[in-house]
Amino acid sequence: MIHFVLPTGHDFTINDYRANAGRNVADRLRVVRYEDLPERDAFDRGTYVLAGLEGLGAGMLRFLGELHGRLSGVEGFRFLNHPIRSLRRFDLLAELSRTGRNDFRAVRAGGDLSGLRYPVFLRPETLHSGAISPLLRSAREVERAIGNALLFGHRLQDLLVVEFCDTADGDGFYRKYAAFVVGDRVLARSLEYGRAWMLKDAGNEFSLAMVEEERAFVQANPHAKELGEIFRIAGIEYGRIDYAIENGRVQTWEINLHPTIGPDPHPPRNPVPEELKPIRRQSRDHFYREFEAAWRAVDRESEALPPVRVGIEETILRAARRPAVPRGALLRRARRLFRPLRPLRRVLVPFLGALGRTARAARARSDR
Repeated sequence: MIHFVLPTGHDFTINDYRANAGRNVADRLRVVRYEDLPERDAFDRGTYVLAGLEGLGAGMLRFLGELHGRLSGVEGFRFLNHPIRSLRRFDLLAELSRTGRNDFRAVRAGGDLSGLRYPVFLRPETLHSGAISPLLRSAREVERAIGNALLFGHRLQDLLVVEFCDTADGDGFYRKYAAFVVGDRVLARSLEYGRAWMLKDAGNEFSLAMVEEERAFVQANPHAKELGEIFRIAGIEYGRIDYAIENGRVQTWEINLHPTIGPDPHPPRNPVPEELKPIRRQSRDHFYREFEAAWRAVDRESEALPPVRVGIEETILRAARRPAVPRGALLRRARRLFRPLRPLRRVLVPFLGALGRTARAARARSDR
């Protein structure tokens, strides 16, 4: 049995897969909610997929670390992703830059920005909304962008300043590749292709050449070896990596621990032309065959073995039960709070940007 663990309200991706492309393995994929785990005193054996770790609070992560430590060496248990050691976005980008795998850096907005290579852009660490600024070409523009982000409800500690890595080809087209990992299998998923430097919002510019290139990518999976090494560095056994290729080398944008599996639930800005859908369907069907095989490979036949009882300290359980407000909900709440102040934006943005500068200076003094 595979126990697919998610925060409450975030099970739409795996449920859509189980109801459609994953019908053949649906009876082996059981959805579990993190919030239910502290109420259990016995745990069924099987493979536990710890998805969506980015949005969990410290209390829940500590509980999961205890649970992982008690069960990971027990017969019939396997975990995909580690609640503590699996790298989140900032730590992953920092490690890939340090080891020379990425040709760009990410710096916390409250950290030392003096060595940045411009242009840069601003993005949240824990959300998957992509860049929240245009390309910024000076320290002054960065400060104003930070102030603007704070005015719109973002938290300084959740903001990253990322150096721009220009991966456009000679004709000005950008490519964003996506691949999944399930256990130790790396599966090519899709290719986005267009002239916008951030393809997340602009969408694909569909053409026959593009969809044929995507089909060749998905079927050949040409970057699997290098991606496998990156997943091992990250300590991640389930998730989706988004990346580009620059001078023949992978440039990693992020690894999403709760990726969309099926079609994007939001309507596309640029839908696929009807005449190109059969080719894209071939790419999709190939991926889903590989995806199903990967789930079968990590499944464990463990129903004959009894559940394992685990006793965890009550203080840890109480902290895990404390509800954590999702980052997106916090952002929406902050935006409502700041909405009356937006007419003062011309004054507030420089002021809030200066607060970020003050925080960086204070951190620099404390690090001495």
